[in-house]
Amino acid sequence: MKLLLTILLLVHGLIHLLGFLKAFELGQYPMLNAHIGRAQGIFWLLGCLFILSTAVAFYFNQKLWPWLGLIALIISQILISLHWSDTKYGAWFNLILVCIVVPGIGEYVFDKRVSAEVKSLNDSKKIHFMNEEDTINPKFLPPIVSQWLKNSGGIHSDTISRVHLLQKGRLRTKPDGKWMPFEAEQWFSIPEPAFLWKTRVQMFGPFFLTGRDKLITGKGSMEISLLSLIPVVNARDEKGIDEASMTRFLAEISWFPSAITQPYISWEALGPYAAEATFTYEGQSTSGVFTFNEQAEPISFEAMRYMKTGENAKREKWKIRNLSFTSFQGIRIPIKSEVVWELEEGEYHWLTLEISEINYD
Repeated sequence: MKLLLTILLLVHGLIHLLGFLKAFELGQYPMLNAHIGRAQGIFWLLGCLFILSTAVAFYFNQKLWPWLGLIALIISQILISLHWSDTKYGAWFNLILVCIVVPGIGEYVFDKRVSAEVKSLNDSKKIHFMNEEDTINPKFLPPIVSQWLKNSGGIHSDTISRVHLLQKGRLRTKPDGKWMPFEAEQWFSIPEPAFLWKTRVQMFGPFFLTGRDKLITGKGSMEISLLSLIPVVNARDEKGIDEASMTRFLAEISWFPSAITQPYISWEALGPYAAEATFTYEGQSTSGVFTFNEQAEPISFEAMRYMKTGENAKREKWKIRNLSFTSFQGIRIPIKSEVVWELEEGEYHWLTLEISEINYD
């Protein structure tokens, strides 16, 4: 679809070149009956260049492509209106341009807003970290959690305060729904527990969803929009949203195990290969159970989490199964996971993800 739209834009741009060539008498163009002066010819050339630039920038995901497209659209439509009898069919190409430029501008504004929110994440370097002697003392951590911290390399990562990662995968919105591919970017703050997750979900054809999920200063919120323009979900300041976001943060410390020793997380052993973690912050608490294999790798996380928010919010069993592990910057973490809801009517496998890149600061 993207390649087809690019080709259509390239053809549309090259057609504008005809107006420039006719204005400067560089050939015969019987399909253009109206007189085109040289001044107008310059604008036909500009229209051509802006549309071609838009096509290339759109194909290669350059950030400013929607604004190039907006300029191209304005120039093109003015020229088409001035010579309507000869060029009216070009308006159909401009309609296609409108259909990609408007959502493109919406996504650009969305990305800028998320970038501003990322800057608000606390970047304090004051991290509480236990020394190695403390971590093997059951008074502080269950033995399997201490082993996880050491085996993962987290015990040597006491300078980490920020985490940035890229994800890809697929999700669906109901148990029998169509799988939709997504790409996501996520930022974490460890000293003051917070995260911000941005995603783009490809629905079908040119239709997509953009989403932003966050936890900052103990407050959670989620936004989902169709084509970055039409709100679908806007959850904030309602029952369940803060706790649900905190539960997500707790589950995702698997990607930055140095957070194991942060004072806002407490631990209780549940046997040789399981431990319950409780995350307490800003007067709220949430808990979940990590289960480990013999190598002290966290193979699953399970918690009662709000599936929906608002007046009818209800906790359901939420589980993450970690499928494979690898090391980034000397820290071993799960990189492939599937997320399920265990409902009364059966298991709802709603998301599968893979970490493609992670950076620790």
